Amino acid sequence: MHTSSELIHDAAPPGAAPVGGPDVRSGWAWTLPRGPECARRARTLLADALAALAVPPDAIADARVMVSELATNAYQHAADHGPHELWLSADEGGARPPAEVRCAVFDAFGDATLPGYSWTSGDCGRGLSIVAELSRGRWGLLRTFSRLDTPVPGKAVWFAVAGAS
Repeated sequence: MHTSSELIHDAAPPGAAPVGGPDVRSGWAWTLPRGPECARRARTLLADALAALAVPPDAIADARVMVSELATNAYQHAADHGPHELWLSADEGGARPPAEVRCAVFDAFGDATLPGYSWTSGDCGRGLSIVAELSRGRWGLLRTFSRLDTPVPGKAVWFAVAGAS
């Protein structure tokens, strides 16, 4: 449980609380709203944080699309299962930009599974295929606990992006 602004790395992204634990690398977390503004807030927070870490603009653009998909899913499918959190962790080397950055959106709907995707499945399910493609297959689901305030069981859907070109 971390709610302070103390630094874990040499520079923390704007407005982030430091987090860490046995199942994750050190990083930062933000609370996301449960309403329709969840995706917009996640995109803004992530873009600002990645810019502070000197991640290249094309990787930031891809990350904004992916986090928007995950935050939208959290809002649409787990709105009543809060808290919702945005997590960010960079590789441990401390380089700017880092070699890899991982981002996750947490919600407390831990029983949910990742749906299969089919081009014939209609409008639902395409967001995760976008995440799979833009992350080059570096994404998944982790059953875990919230990181801010009182730990709540749930799931984090994550993706990785290359930080350095």
